[in-house]
Amino acid sequence: MRFKLSHIILLISVQLMLTSCHHSQRQQTVKIRGKIINPRTDEVVVSNNFWMLQSDTLRLVSENEIDGQVKVPKEGLYIIYIFPEFQTIYLKPGDSLAFHLNVGEFDESISFSGSIAFENNLNMAIFLANEQESNYFYNRKFQFDLEEFTKKLDSFENIKQALIDSYREDLSQTTQKYQQILSLLNKSMYYSLKDMYAQKHPNLKFSDDYFSYCSVLHQDLPDANVIYMYAFADSFMERKLKEHQTDTKNPYLKISEIIDHEIFDTEFKDNLLVKYCSRYIKDYHITKTDSVVQNFYQKIHKSIYKDYCNRLINRFKLMKAGNMFPKSQYLTTQKTIISSDSLFKADTKTLVAFWDLRFRKNFVSNLKKLQAYHKKYPDLQIQIINTNTGHFDEFLLQLPVTDHIRFVQAVDNKQIQQIKPIHLSQIYLLKTDTIKASMLNMYKSTFEQTLQKFYSEN
Repeated sequence: MRFKLSHIILLISVQLMLTSCHHSQRQQTVKIRGKIINPRTDEVVVSNNFWMLQSDTLRLVSENEIDGQVKVPKEGLYIIYIFPEFQTIYLKPGDSLAFHLNVGEFDESISFSGSIAFENNLNMAIFLANEQESNYFYNRKFQFDLEEFTKKLDSFENIKQALIDSYREDLSQTTQKYQQILSLLNKSMYYSLKDMYAQKHPNLKFSDDYFSYCSVLHQDLPDANVIYMYAFADSFMERKLKEHQTDTKNPYLKISEIIDHEIFDTEFKDNLLVKYCSRYIKDYHITKTDSVVQNFYQKIHKSIYKDYCNRLINRFKLMKAGNMFPKSQYLTTQKTIISSDSLFKADTKTLVAFWDLRFRKNFVSNLKKLQAYHKKYPDLQIQIINTNTGHFDEFLLQLPVTDHIRFVQAVDNKQIQQIKPIHLSQIYLLKTDTIKASMLNMYKSTFEQTLQKFYSEN
């Protein structure tokens, strides 16, 4: 068969294009392997943001190991979430990373190997040094005079800098971006503690030089996933609110303005905006896009973050007082499937609480309160739903001996995600299957009064 020159050139061009695409796809991933001791779930999530909106999930296989690839479009810090903990890891397209950790001693046990092991092990060393520094000041409630505080803060900085300097030769082999990330990891705790000290001592007179660290907020950051920058931002925001004497009942409009004016890095700004927007929605159980939410939306660049907030709003809308409790299916302790219609008897008042096997300490604490409520309100039906849709036999083994509380387990993960509250200390109060109170915190000081009023109503 004879080919014209133009055909040959076309074929070569196509081949080169396909090769380039294949190479690009291969380079946009990182191979991850891991060995996990005492896992509480069968998956590991790796994400490019704290809200897990764009993430890869790796499943545990034999002997609690993972082995797979995750999408890494650019060099930087990513979030690795191994229930119930998370940590940031440094990833670079085309490289590989292996780790070993004990979930019961998460930060202290995690160690890395592979082509980017040095960077991640050094990051963890700085992280643990930051934790030690933070604990020192918070345990002492920042009760130092300014000179003593500054000296102690500088001594911690010298210790961390000496640790970094001891790896100078290895660091010279890393990328410039990694070195910038490491520098911010090191300094961000310093920023956070200095700002917290100023907040704890509002009557002290600080020089302009003291607040020179705030200039980092007016710069592009090497990476928006440096954890302690968010602690710093929280403290900075609270201090600014006090300076502006903002109404503490609803400070979120002012917060959105402060973020917009003070934070220059686009990605960091977006992350802070969605953080505070979602916090506002959760704090006030927002059921529609009001003026405060709209104000945040006008400033948020990423549509996926707005979608995240909209899902929260829809969840509160679905579960607000006056609505019927959504229909779902559950497994009983007799291993039969029932619908939610069977959970709530006509004209019966029910307290609906939630459980997750992976949070055993939380359940033990909540159970004591629920048992006390039963003694005080004997006609109140108490219904506990286990939101963990797997490991049913293990769920049965954990059940306490009681005739006063009914236990069921959710069957469908998608259904229970719509129903369960934001955290496991929140409950619903129902009459028949109508929600009378939504997502109340059992540990809030006003909860007992609310429960008593609900119990005494006709």
